[in-house]
Amino acid sequence: MIDKATRPNLEQANSLSRPWALRDILIVASPVVVLGTVGNVVGLGTLAGGAIVNLGYVLMIILGGLVLKRQSSNWREIGLGKPPSWVKTALFGVGAFVAAVVVFLVMQTIVVGLLTAMGLALPEIDLSRFSEIEGNLPFFMLLVTLAWTTIAFGEEMFYRAFLISRMIDFTAIGQGLAILIAGIFFGVVHFAEGSLGILSNGAFGILFGWIYVRSGRNLWITIIGHGLINTLRFTLLFVGAA
Repeated sequence: MIDKATRPNLEQANSLSRPWALRDILIVASPVVVLGTVGNVVGLGTLAGGAIVNLGYVLMIILGGLVLKRQSSNWREIGLGKPPSWVKTALFGVGAFVAAVVVFLVMQTIVVGLLTAMGLALPEIDLSRFSEIEGNLPFFMLLVTLAWTTIAFGEEMFYRAFLISRMIDFTAIGQGLAILIAGIFFGVVHFAEGSLGILSNGAFGILFGWIYVRSGRNLWITIIGHGLINTLRFTLLFVGAA
């Protein structure tokens, strides 16, 4: 039987005011998982499906902010604080973008070539959900806008800032394993792009997780890099060069 002196300590331990990595991650991830599933059922290539998925990231940002506030923290403390130099941050963001392009090219040429030589053929990345973008300027502008808002901010705030910081700060998981786990999750959520899409995005997630940690948790660098890589991808799809 729990006595009265012990009960307050247990209540405090179960309270959101005390960080608990797994619980916090599950709570904050819930809008992305639930609405992402609904959006997939509706159709990721449809306007309604895309809107539902993006709503999930908006709710995640809000919910994450509430959880962090309850723990006397905020998004600024885990990545969105003002950097010492915006110019250097922007330049590093461009560098992150270039590194991401290299990673995608390596995954889609060298790795695929090696697997093919071993008799393990992988289909190309499935971008069919963006098929309507080619020559469609309004749709292109919408996707570029999302690339710099819910996609860049939402994905970086959860998969890099929240997920990695919870694992490093409040579990026995080291930095390397935390980055790897976050990268794997990031790859898996891009299942709609097929096996190669999962591998490529997983490698991208590991790269950006490393950049986030190595930069002293300056999330602006990966947000800029993420926005640029998606802008490039949507531009190539728009002109029919992807």
